[in-house]
This record gives sequence, C-alpha cells and structure tokens, in this order.
Amino acid sequence: MEHKTSPMATQYTDLELAIHTLVKNFHSASPTNADTLTAQEFQSMISKELPTMVKTAGDQEGLNKLLTDLNVEEGKGVAFKDFWRLVDSLATAQFGLLSKEKQAKCVKCSLM
Repeated sequence: MEHKTSPMATQYTDLELAIHTLVKNFHSASPTNADTLTAQEFQSMISKELPTMVKTAGDQEGLNKLLTDLNVEEGKGVAFKDFWRLVDSLATAQFGLLSKEKQAKCVKCSLM
C-alpha cells in the first residue's frame, strides 16, 4: 500500500512512511525541533506514542531505568540513536511475537 503526503509530494511505501513517521515524531517531541530530547520530552513522546509497548516510562523510576537501559547518561539529552535502540528492541520483540517463536525478551524495556 502506498501513501501520499500531499498531491505533489513523493509517494512513500508503508516501510518508508514508517521510517519517516519515526523521525518526524522524534523531532516533533521537541518544541524547538532539537536534535536531542529532554527526559521529559522523551517521556511525553513515549507515553503518547507507545503507551501499550512501553509501560515503564509512566513514572520517574521507570523513566530513569529506561534511560539507563538505553545508555543515556544522566542529565544528557536523548539522541535519535538512543530512541532507535528502543525502536530496535520493540521491533525485535514484536517480530518474535508475530512469528510465533519463543517470546522475544525486550532487554531495554517492559512490554505488554
């Protein structure tokens, strides 16, 4: 299935649109479109966009653990590569669930 972003825009495949959406949502989580997110911006994005897949980010203790698991140093911003580690972990776990293999363990977060 292909999607159009506007009548004159390039048509994206589902996979291209998924990648575009990940990048756009990361940048949109910062009011200034910064290259990194504050812990609070990251928490807000995760709570809004991944509420059923990342349940631990809802409180400060869970957020701190998630940031530690993603190797984000305390007081540092969350870079896209850090967010991508989370996406990788979630996608790997989802792959395991969908392929009916032994349930994949998400080492970076708590899933469903």
